Amino acid sequence: MVPLLLGILIGALAISSVSTALPAIRGDLMLSDSGALWLVDVYALSLAATLILASRIGDAFGRKRIVLLGLAGFAALNLVGGLAQDGLLLIVVRALLGVAEAFVVAGVVATIGVHYQARQRVLAYGLWTATFGTGSALGPVLGGIVTEGPGWRWLLLGSVPLAVVAGILATWLVPDSHSSRPASWDVLSILSSIVALGALVFAVHEALATPSAAAVAAVVAIATLVYFIRRQRALREPLIDMRLFSVPGFSPAIMRIVASSGVAAASVLLVSLHLQDLRAHTAAEAGIAILPQAVAIALGGVVAPLFLRWLTSPTLTVLALVVQGAGLAWLAFAPDVVAIPLVLVGAGFGVAATLAATTLFDVTTEDDAGQVGAIQEVSFSLGGGLGIAVLGTISTIVGAGGFAVALVVAAVAVLAAAVLPLWQGASANAAADAH
Repeated sequence: MVPLLLGILIGALAISSVSTALPAIRGDLMLSDSGALWLVDVYALSLAATLILASRIGDAFGRKRIVLLGLAGFAALNLVGGLAQDGLLLIVVRALLGVAEAFVVAGVVATIGVHYQARQRVLAYGLWTATFGTGSALGPVLGGIVTEGPGWRWLLLGSVPLAVVAGILATWLVPDSHSSRPASWDVLSILSSIVALGALVFAVHEALATPSAAAVAAVVAIATLVYFIRRQRALREPLIDMRLFSVPGFSPAIMRIVASSGVAAASVLLVSLHLQDLRAHTAAEAGIAILPQAVAIALGGVVAPLFLRWLTSPTLTVLALVVQGAGLAWLAFAPDVVAIPLVLVGAGFGVAATLAATTLFDVTTEDDAGQVGAIQEVSFSLGGGLGIAVLGTISTIVGAGGFAVALVVAAVAVLAAAVLPLWQGASANAAADAH
């Protein structure tokens, strides 16, 4: 787990640390406003767009190999980026870093799914959730400290030895695995998956900043996604087996990942803006105020397997989502104290995300691990982007009471994700009994 978690930590820091370092990078490399925006967004865009392809390569040639390939890419690209003197070059490097992280994430998630079972698998995914949450929380703080100290370039250069150490440890400690099924290399499926996911991530990330461009991207994403799904159903060896979504428990877990990650990401944005715009907090003060949520996410991921001694996974997942919804409602109606409600939001997400991710692998086979891992990671990425786009838009449109309204909508959404699968399951059972 150590090299696998190091790979996740490096990626989380790369995503989150650039936000506080961006003003210094923009000034040194003379980036335009649009260039600065691309520097931030291109990483997540390329990561999401290449996850499915990376998982397929791992299925065919070995999941350990793609982890090592991703870590090697991370070391080399961070070295180039840390020495870059041109803004365009740094943007290209960030895009390629997203591809490298896609290889790492796809390999890590599938490796955990294959090599751990039962409660060990829950603990492994809990550690994954905790590591990503910790990296995401520490990234902005680390970005500010390093930028004000030795300079922003060391955010990239400092990742080089981390990636090298993770690669050496992975070579030594991580077992390899691959799918026994023949790999699909249908070119149209690969290209349409990249276009669909890339356009979809771009649309949700740009919904607030550039609505017109986001709308065009959304149309492209939907059209391409429909084509991709129809093609997968027609192929004998599809890139993604769409029958996975009909496996009992699979789609409800995806729904819960999207909802829980979406409201967790949106709560950070909404609370940050609320503290700075209405309560005159500085950016640093707002960051510190939000920190309890990140700590709670990490703790939630770690303690999830402990609670399974007393509760079943479905019951605990529903309870975690209810706790998350309660925290959101508390924030909406009593925003003067944010720490405790944010702890509820974070802890609920940490537990629910860990259990939902574990469920995806519990209900599928080892041969499906690469595909399942890619679907899981795309769900987390899209959930966060959709949460920020939808709830941020609601907050902006409503105006003065937008903060409370958006959080109430978020609470309703996560509670619906908790109870809807139960209702669907009860309906299906009743229909089966009647038949």
